[in-house]
Amino acid sequence: MAETYVQSLERAFDILELLCKSRNGLSIGALSSQTGLHKSTVHRLLATMCNRGYVQKDTDTSIYHAGMHICELGGYITDNMDVIDRARAPMERLVKQTGETVHLVMRDENDIVYIHKVEGHTGGMRMVSRIGMRRPLYCTGVGKAMLATWSEEEVKKLWEQSDIQKLTPYTIVDENQFFREIAKIRKLGYSLDNQENELDIRCIAVAIKDYSGKANYALSISAPLSRMTDERIEQLKIPLLEERDIIASMLGG
Repeated sequence: MAETYVQSLERAFDILELLCKSRNGLSIGALSSQTGLHKSTVHRLLATMCNRGYVQKDTDTSIYHAGMHICELGGYITDNMDVIDRARAPMERLVKQTGETVHLVMRDENDIVYIHKVEGHTGGMRMVSRIGMRRPLYCTGVGKAMLATWSEEEVKKLWEQSDIQKLTPYTIVDENQFFREIAKIRKLGYSLDNQENELDIRCIAVAIKDYSGKANYALSISAPLSRMTDERIEQLKIPLLEERDIIASMLGG
């Protein structure tokens, strides 16, 4: 059966999308020009959306802006998303393909929290990570991957607020070296934890960006140092980035 569309809704969504993308708002004339709709039609649709809180009108300038009700609904959508459910299958595929342990973490203030873990099946030592465990953002691969999506000012504030200390002999505690590391991550698109958080464990991590371009979640593959050579890292980054993109797309990223 052929799809049916409600023309007035199509037109309303066109207007709403334009307003959401406009930094300074738009007049009825501008909206009419960009949509090809008559001004009276634009005015009628705007009046309805203003009444529902989806659009706001500046009475002094007669400029229209997207209303905060859209943000409110977006918040509900985000809150109702079960990130673990969306990440479970990609994580299991990664373990099947690589044999190594895969972690999903979320940011909580200046820390990361492990929220899901799929154990590898290659054998060897088991990592101390467990669901609910906290670690600082600044010294973990997943934390640094998320920080690389922040602005320099935000990263600096995080650094100043953190209790910087050496968790292992390899933890970066020099500010200049840390910022060089973040710049490198931005360039590469992934982060490494070279025994900075746990001795004899190396991991590669990627941030999971949302619709805003920032990340509150990250994904990693961890393994004993003996198996995580530079050559292996190059191999692992390909499926890790692919599965990361699948999760991000489900989160609007």
